[in-house]
Amino acid sequence: MSSAGNGLSTQASLSDRIASPRPPHRLERLKELMAEGQLDGVVALGADHATHLAGYSRYNGGPCAVVVDRTGERTLVVMGAEVESAEAGSEAETVRRFGGPDIPLVLDFAPLLATGVASLPRIAGARRLGFADGLGGIEAELSRELAAELVPMEEPLDELRAVKDEDELGRILRAYELCWIAQREVGRAAAAGETEIGAFSAAHAAAQVAHERPIEFNSDLLSGAASGLACSPWYVPGPRRIVDGDPVLADIVVRADGYWGDSAETHIAGSNPAVESARKELLDILAYSGSLLTSGTAAADVYGAMRERILSTFPGGEFPHHGGHALGLGFDRPKIIPADAMQLESWMVIALEPGVYFPGEWGVRVENLFVVTPAGGVELRDAMGVR
Repeated sequence: MSSAGNGLSTQASLSDRIASPRPPHRLERLKELMAEGQLDGVVALGADHATHLAGYSRYNGGPCAVVVDRTGERTLVVMGAEVESAEAGSEAETVRRFGGPDIPLVLDFAPLLATGVASLPRIAGARRLGFADGLGGIEAELSRELAAELVPMEEPLDELRAVKDEDELGRILRAYELCWIAQREVGRAAAAGETEIGAFSAAHAAAQVAHERPIEFNSDLLSGAASGLACSPWYVPGPRRIVDGDPVLADIVVRADGYWGDSAETHIAGSNPAVESARKELLDILAYSGSLLTSGTAAADVYGAMRERILSTFPGGEFPHHGGHALGLGFDRPKIIPADAMQLESWMVIALEPGVYFPGEWGVRVENLFVVTPAGGVELRDAMGVR
């Protein structure tokens, strides 16, 4: 099983390791978008925007906004209970509370947040503002508070997120490493003959303790013949005890500090030559599919090549799910599916997850993360120099 250590290495020579020039920082790209659209600033509401544009993430955080003026200066607007953590844990030049100093938690937050944003000096007198409402229901309130025209920015900001900066790769790597810490725990539990739900719970605990604060966690975990069912909702981990010879398919995703990591591995309790052979073949298919992650390649073409290789290698096997997806603040486009013709770009992060399933017998899946480059995908840990 692949694994990685707990720490992050230096990113100093990242561009050299992936042989691809570093893109302009996302704030520089956002400033270009504002100039092209003749915008005086951007108002983006919700946790994902605060993480992406201001580096701020808080477990179970409240409603918030990030405001970026035309110079790239950022203001975070948060409720009173979060001011201290936002000042200490964000990249914003300014943090402002909404709702007044005596309101630590805000229930009817929409009008108060709108007033807090509208009162910022950086957008005073603005005529056109980009606007993305990741919370819902704020646009009408904000329109009443501001004279500026609100220009929809959801799609441009989604496109901005697709290409990652070096600091984002570091955050994704951290979540990815936590996935592999969890995977190691599944391997230990499988060898010890624990229950599926025991292995699932131990994996969650291992990753969370390693991160030293709460994480978001999700996992497929299927053992024995159930591994041929591929994933939830067809099967979820339960009280079944893992026995010798069982494949234990674990697809583990972790979100830490706002960014996701993703992994899949098929562990084996004891020995199972058929599963061991299939896993080896799938690792070869994973490497081959990773080599196809070149700038300008359509996501659908990667899927087609992966599917063809799987079905030709495993006569009678099934490949019922997607071949992967972009990853970062969410599980994003491009999707590695036949219907997605979106072209890959350098510095995207793509999860690839080939699998093969024989319902009623067994199934195998493996998954790694890759950084897209002009010459093909580079596995994220290799790109970041941690192995």
